[in-house]
Amino acid sequence: MKNATKYLLFFRNVVFLKWSFQIIFLFGILSIIWNYIQNAIVNLANTNIAFSWGWLGETPGVSVAEGLYTLPISGLQMIQTGMVNMFRITVTGILAATVFGTFLGIARLSSNYIVEKSSTGLLEVVRNVPLLVQIYFFQAFVLSFPRLEVFDTGEYFFHASAKGIAFPWFNRGPNSYLLMVYALLVLYIANKIYKWRVEILEREGRDTKPFLWSVGTLITLLVIGWYGGFRAAGVVGFLAGYISMGLEAVPAIVYQMLISGTAIYIGFKATKKFIDSKKSEEAQGIYSDDDYFKIILNVVVVLLVVLIMFSSVGAGFAGFLVGDEITFKADWGLPQLFHGIENKLHWYPSIDVEVVAEIEGMKKAEIINWEIKPGDKITQGDVIATAYATGTKIDKQEVELIALETGTVESLLVEEKGIPIKLGTPYYELEVTDGDPFIFSKPKIEQVGTTKFQRYAKGHGKSLSVGYFAIWLGVVLYTAIFISEVVRAGIMAVSKGQSEAGMSLGLRRGALLRLVVLPQAIRVMLPPMGNQYLNLAKNTSLGIAVAYPEIVAVGQTLYNQEGQTLPVFLIWMMFYSSVSLTISSIINYYNRKMKIVER
Repeated sequence: MKNATKYLLFFRNVVFLKWSFQIIFLFGILSIIWNYIQNAIVNLANTNIAFSWGWLGETPGVSVAEGLYTLPISGLQMIQTGMVNMFRITVTGILAATVFGTFLGIARLSSNYIVEKSSTGLLEVVRNVPLLVQIYFFQAFVLSFPRLEVFDTGEYFFHASAKGIAFPWFNRGPNSYLLMVYALLVLYIANKIYKWRVEILEREGRDTKPFLWSVGTLITLLVIGWYGGFRAAGVVGFLAGYISMGLEAVPAIVYQMLISGTAIYIGFKATKKFIDSKKSEEAQGIYSDDDYFKIILNVVVVLLVVLIMFSSVGAGFAGFLVGDEITFKADWGLPQLFHGIENKLHWYPSIDVEVVAEIEGMKKAEIINWEIKPGDKITQGDVIATAYATGTKIDKQEVELIALETGTVESLLVEEKGIPIKLGTPYYELEVTDGDPFIFSKPKIEQVGTTKFQRYAKGHGKSLSVGYFAIWLGVVLYTAIFISEVVRAGIMAVSKGQSEAGMSLGLRRGALLRLVVLPQAIRVMLPPMGNQYLNLAKNTSLGIAVAYPEIVAVGQTLYNQEGQTLPVFLIWMMFYSSVSLTISSIINYYNRKMKIVER
């Protein structure tokens, strides 16, 4: 009776009060956010701009300077282009900044006077100049190069101009994706061989040369793969095709039930694990107020997921996964995703060939007559179709559309004649039966049409635009400077006695640093290095200052054109949050993996 009276007097119950205040606070925050969104929607409606996601499926009517889709046919493709361009900077930038920052941090600890002072001077200059100023400087540096002229056309080994920087490169061939998957399998095998040789070394005490064995395996299998063994990886595409067909037959309600069931299962397992932990001898089955709150919170979260999944929002999300048309055509739902994997990793990969400009000013092509049919074998340079070209200064000028690849025609994607096709739109599907995975080529300068406009030709070497060069070099150098300080502090955090012990065993400075100091220092370095990686990812948004089309730049173009400011802002926030959380998760994983385990 006493306990009953205690819980009946809820206004005196600490547990009740704690839950109540936290729930009220949570609902208060959610109410403020919801009120802001509703006000924004109303204000947009008052200016004749309805809050909508439909613009993702509409043609933006603008081009993108570089990236995945230079002539996007939807707002979604334009957003995807900005995301990919951001990832280009982030992934390569993290690798380059880590390598350069590590060497610079070690150089600052060098006993060589010139090396130590030079690295310190570079650090102080870069660290004390704002990043935006450095990006503008690198842009001005490239723009100071000579302009391209008519007499510059032709092949070069290396070329720098006001258009950017070009150098030799391995361009992707039709089988490049197969080789990359094959390379991942080879890396896995080489890692297993390394561990196998290390186990023998530890068991028998003899030098089994694990590093040489793993590297030898890696090189041997990659050489075999280059000459055709990579086709074995095509089994991935083969399986993806069957998965795609299976998913196409799955209705949206199944995904709703599957996601809801998964949420219930995870919530149940988490709650059961927590309750079981309280049954231990240490806990003695005693629950605190926070413990009760955690259990209730798990239940509430699971119920919210289930309710959302069976609401209109959840139904729309499930339909999006299936690939149904909701507010825009979902061209990367689950069935479409696996179908894309099938095309990329096919034994003989299929590609969708896009319409390109055959004459200056061409914007659209209207098929007059097809010169090919499914099953025909074509070679690069063959005439595919005759068409009317239309554009700003062109009115139905007859042109010949030329094959860009060699292979077998699978299907005609535009079978009806008389329909205008925008540049960049796929118009036939080709099965590529030959070609190296990667093709080494030198940069080439070409002249566009009959004008005096010159540019670096696509598919020839590698060319970096002014914007890409400026933002990439700026964020890499700026981040590397701070990483160097992290590396220096990590090395100095290792006890001097460790170095003395290594030297007493006869280790040289390089081996001492590689085998003794750095493995211990990296445990100290990982958390602050993760912060620098996050800063690098977010600093890529400064690409808008030098006209580099990353997600912020393309998003600004879209909301200036469509007026959908709020949806674009939401995409920015969700995208950068996702990227940051992913980087943090990876760093935390390695941090847990490398921490010292007490025995």
